[in-house]
Formats: sequence, C-alpha cells, structure tokens
Amino acid sequence: MIPIEVLIVGGAVTIGAAAIFIARAVERKRRAAYEEFSLVRGFRFEAERPDGEAHLREVFEPFDQGRNRRWGYTISGTKNRLPFTAFEYRWATGGGKSSSTRSIAGILWERTGDDFPTFVVSPEGWLTRLGTLFGMQDINFEESPGFSRTYRLKGPDEARVRALFPPDVREFFAATPNQQVAGGGRYLLWWQGGRLPGVDELDEWLERGDHVRRRFIRA
Repeated sequence: MIPIEVLIVGGAVTIGAAAIFIARAVERKRRAAYEEFSLVRGFRFEAERPDGEAHLREVFEPFDQGRNRRWGYTISGTKNRLPFTAFEYRWATGGGKSSSTRSIAGILWERTGDDFPTFVVSPEGWLTRLGTLFGMQDINFEESPGFSRTYRLKGPDEARVRALFPPDVREFFAATPNQQVAGGGRYLLWWQGGRLPGVDELDEWLERGDHVRRRFIRA
C-alpha cells in the first residue's frame, strides 16, 4: 500500500506540472495573438527587448530600480502619423518574504526638436496629500483646483513643467482621471499597472494613450 504522504506529494507535483503546462500554453496563445495583431496593422512585434529601458532610466524611476528587470512584449509602429512603442515591463523589489514583482504596460513616444523637462503626473491619493505635509513636491495651480485635487505633478524645473500644463491640458487631465505620464529629454511615456491589454482591447487602449500624447506632442 502506498503511504498517504507519497500520494499527496505525487498529486501536488502532478498538479504543479499541469499548471505550468497550462500557463505556457496560454502564454503561447497570447504571444500568437499579438503577432497577428501587429502583422495585420503593419506593426512590428518583439517578444522581448533586452535592456530596452536603459536609455530611459532618467525619465521613469522604476526603470532604474529593483532587480530582474525585463522589457517584454513590444509592439511598435506608426499611429496617427507618429511613431510609437507599446510594451510591457516588469521588475522585482524587496527580498525574502517581502519580495514582490511589479509590472506596467506603457506607450513611449519620441519628440523631435525641444526636449521635455523631467516631469511625472500621476493620480493623487491620500498618501500623496499626506506626503506634501512633509515636503513632498506637488505642483498645484490655484486657477485649476480640479486638476490639482486629482493629480500630483512633480519635476525639478517647476517653471518649465508648469509651461507644459496650460489650461486646456489641465482641463483634459481633470476630465480624464487615473492618467500616469512621465517625460524627460526626447521621451514621453504613458503607462498603467499590469500587462498589455488583450488584442480585443488593444486598439482602444492605444487610442487612449494617443489622446494623452496629443497634449504634449503634435504629429
């Protein structure tokens, strides 16, 4: 008679192996869907872009943080007459039991001509409001309380950052909450937490990002 402990361990190994097999099959299907999506639209698909974040570490803090960084699925092409790069990126933070993996999906554009000042605009929450009491930067506009209440804006060159947010741009952000945008040098980045949307949602997602791009870069 086989001991119950052996049966339990054997069952757990079998379940684990099955879960890995299923996960790999799902990922292969996901990759194939992005490849077809890109082919149909004349875009370029890459399964990964090693060190793709290296030239962006001064623009977006997570690109210079953590470990096990990986720039994964990437779709690049031209939308509304302007080149773009959509991608997913993940990195690990902490260690031991406190270790965690974070991921984002973003769209990157490159502007010709004048460089952007370094800036980040992101949703404002109670932690952000608490942080401002202890000196955390938050550039506010008295004439745009809706924008200032909804978003935290920061950047070392406050005058140049303010110039990027004229009334029409502040009105756009106030009307479309939960945007996350960073800029610096030639680059503009729009992102959200998680992986790239599925192909059934990807066209709409790209268009939403492009709506944000138009506030900063004209085609």
